[in-house]
Amino acid sequence: MSLLLRPSFLIFSFWVMLFHCVCFHASAQELNPSYFLFSEVSVQEVSQNTMELEDLARLNEKGIELKGIPNFYGDVGPLGAGNVITTARDLVALGEDIYRLIIKGKPTITTTYAPISVIPKVNGQPVDLLETENWQAPKKRTFVVVYKNVYAMEVVKFRYSVIYSYRGKYNNRGAYLTAVQVIPESIRTLFGFDFTATMKVGGIQNQGTRQNPIAGVTLLMEYTTSSLLVTQNKVDTFFITGVGDFKKL
Repeated sequence: MSLLLRPSFLIFSFWVMLFHCVCFHASAQELNPSYFLFSEVSVQEVSQNTMELEDLARLNEKGIELKGIPNFYGDVGPLGAGNVITTARDLVALGEDIYRLIIKGKPTITTTYAPISVIPKVNGQPVDLLETENWQAPKKRTFVVVYKNVYAMEVVKFRYSVIYSYRGKYNNRGAYLTAVQVIPESIRTLFGFDFTATMKVGGIQNQGTRQNPIAGVTLLMEYTTSSLLVTQNKVDTFFITGVGDFKKL
């Protein structure tokens, strides 16, 4: 019986040895110091559109629930507006001034944060969002961040979207912002690499006049990518206005 089994045993042993050789070769390549060095980082806008009900439904199917989105009539629901972030002469920003999107290669639950609104203040106090109106359907701008190593391998690939609703009015004047938020859509990192992404509010300003204000907000997207050998930081800056303008600075 042992003689009959010996050929199959030898064949099995051969495949085990081959498997270990292949794994050793792959590990040796990954542990080559050059594998952990960055050679290129790119940020590319891949799409932009006005969000419809179907778009919201698709995000909900992915487990992404947006907050503060105006309804069909251009009204904002009674959702918590968040904290006061910063103020200007006639404007105030509400929401969260900083939140983590990705921590060590894993998305965070961004729906726990209040979206950003830039609205007027009266007698030193922000107006009630329920008293604003005429909000336009939110716009969505989607970007992909890619880090490559010296072998031109994509070691980090991060896709996210900036969403905002604009042209809100108070007492039939002004052009304000609400539902400004950044959502992480996907993240992929190769062995040996960590990635963290954080959104911050850089500031607000009035792009119009005191009689007819146009809100403006600066968003900072900070990326930190690290390997066993090096850490790289990058900041992208976006400027959004109450009339719907969007610029990557």
